[in-house]
Amino acid sequence: MKIRGLFFFFLWILPPGFGMILAESSAQAGELESPVYTARGKRDPFVPLVTASARHVEGLLGAETAEDITVEGVVYDPKGGSVVIVSGTLLKEGETVGGVKVVEVKPEGVLFSIHGVESFKPMYPREEDQKRA
Repeated sequence: MKIRGLFFFFLWILPPGFGMILAESSAQAGELESPVYTARGKRDPFVPLVTASARHVEGLLGAETAEDITVEGVVYDPKGGSVVIVSGTLLKEGETVGGVKVVEVKPEGVLFSIHGVESFKPMYPREEDQKRA
């Protein structure tokens, strides 16, 4: 009975004692300087690449043909909701900016309507297009 009483006594006393020890060690650790991220000319990995408020519409306002725009990224969703990054601007399927409308987003590229003229712009240029350039 005495051993059982001592067991419960230590069971109640030890956790608060360890808590005080841990609190003291964490307080000492808090006195140390926390590390600071320095980019050294690189992009900060904690800053998102695309935000909801980031829209660079300037690249699309002067577009007259499909050659004037650049498809930089495609997020294809077969159920709808596909998104494309065109000349620095994030556009959804069906959205219009200036004279450029995204008609359809496909995994291999985007179908645009530029001032009423539809043209398909591939995500990656074809080999014969690269040879001409």
